[in-house]
Amino acid sequence: MSTARTELFDSENIWKILLQIAPPVMLAQLIQSMYNIVDSYFVGRYSGEGLTALSVIYPIQLIVTAVAVGTGVGVNTLMSRFYGFGRSKKADKAAGTGTALAALSWLIFAVISTLIMRPFAMMSSESPVVVEYTIVYGNIVCIGSLGVFLESTWSKVHQAGGNMRLPMIAQISGAAANIVLDPIFILVLGMGAGGAALATVIGNGAVTVYLLLAGQFLAAAITSSGFRKPPRMKEMAPYVRRIYQLGYPSILMQMLYTVYIMALNMILAGFSDEAVTVLGLYYKVQSFFFIPLAGLQTCIVPLLSYTYAKNFYQRCRRIIQNCIVLAMSLMVGVACFELIPEPLLRIFSSDAEVLRIGVHAFRIIGLSFFPAVLSLIFPVFFQAIGAALPSVTLSLTRQLFCLIPLFWMFSKIGLGYTWIAFPAAEIITGGLGLFFYLKRVHMWEKYQVDEKNQKDKKGESAMKMITAIVSRKDAGEVCAALTSAGYYFPRMASTGGFLTAGNTTLLIGTEDSRVSDAIEVIRQHCSRRVEKISSPVQLATPSKAYPTEVTVGGAIVFVSDISHYEKL
Repeated sequence: MSTARTELFDSENIWKILLQIAPPVMLAQLIQSMYNIVDSYFVGRYSGEGLTALSVIYPIQLIVTAVAVGTGVGVNTLMSRFYGFGRSKKADKAAGTGTALAALSWLIFAVISTLIMRPFAMMSSESPVVVEYTIVYGNIVCIGSLGVFLESTWSKVHQAGGNMRLPMIAQISGAAANIVLDPIFILVLGMGAGGAALATVIGNGAVTVYLLLAGQFLAAAITSSGFRKPPRMKEMAPYVRRIYQLGYPSILMQMLYTVYIMALNMILAGFSDEAVTVLGLYYKVQSFFFIPLAGLQTCIVPLLSYTYAKNFYQRCRRIIQNCIVLAMSLMVGVACFELIPEPLLRIFSSDAEVLRIGVHAFRIIGLSFFPAVLSLIFPVFFQAIGAALPSVTLSLTRQLFCLIPLFWMFSKIGLGYTWIAFPAAEIITGGLGLFFYLKRVHMWEKYQVDEKNQKDKKGESAMKMITAIVSRKDAGEVCAALTSAGYYFPRMASTGGFLTAGNTTLLIGTEDSRVSDAIEVIRQHCSRRVEKISSPVQLATPSKAYPTEVTVGGAIVFVSDISHYEKL
């Protein structure tokens, strides 16, 4: 991370940061949202069945996005933390690992999606025409998704360093290619849904090439491209583990998005294909109106991770509060969904049944936009500070525990009532997210009070050093739990003790008042277990070594005084 970007993230003016880094991201996502809207517009003019096929295949596209963006978010968050600690070389290795993971993820996904595309299409629609369109569109997009995976990782590499403009320009170039090619392939060449898919693939390829060659084409304005050389295989494992520890809440959130859309599609298919089309159109249009919120979600991850790594808790609070205010003020989609739902729908379809179902649905769903700000911002907040459990809980609540059951229950009353599930789910999740956030704020305030009390003490040691030796098998879980609780520490590989087993030694510097809390976290995540080993005892007669059961695991903890402590 450059000195200029470090100074920006350290600035006291949160609004200055948001207004500097958010507009490029929002503009890029505005153009990106045109991807889906333009596809739907031209396919809708070509064929109503093709428009339904786009709605059916949408969950598969979301799975691509889930893995690609989730991996990128993990890379972004890990790099931001390394930058916060001043470890630029480790940040570069994390970026290189992300590139390798992107390529591997694409290969696995392309093979699996090809095998399941036809069964999925037949399960989602009874119309043979819709099934064939779905297979054609799905296979082209999935096999050609390498650009999505690479672009998602490389954009996050730049964003971790505070560079929001390069990803914006790169995404605009890809979207522009898609917008220009759509009418050519779909209408002029008469390729229908397959034409839209081919245009999308070429557009994503343009993004990938642009990012890869960024340093050569824009050397005057940009100092580096998103590509970093991957580390050696034996070095890569800890980076892979940390990337997915930080990125899995985002992957899970996106995957759940896919699951619940597939579930809602199946429920709506029991009413009509037009109802499925309306749901697909809602998500296309919603992506346009949620651009400010999505842009802020992208921007605050590196900013919050960097700030939290420096233990600036009060500043973290100001960041999230300002983001919520800004997102609420830009949520103009509420007015459009309430006042002009029919003109919005007519952009894509003139079918009378689609318009009848859609107008009623849009007006109900529009009520969910304001509470959605809370239910979408808070999971990102917790993910950025390394608290995966609240983030995952909120995602599960919003998309699995609330929306699907409520949608199914209301469907038993009638199609017109199903849409009430959207505002209900957002209100419940937003309230739960606010509760988790206030609980975290209270914990931070307690830390600050304890730190102040320690500074007021005279002639006493205000800081303690905890030396914890834990089993290597427990190290990952213990480190994640300690980081989530606000402790920072180096970790070292060690061996010794009973059986000379591999261990991990943690050096945790913390206030005296927090020592007991740290020990409790270690106790909860270091399990004692029984393992079988080969006994070294030699019997009187030759025989094979026989297994012996021994108790291993747990932890050894030492607490010592610190005579001097200073943050530089």
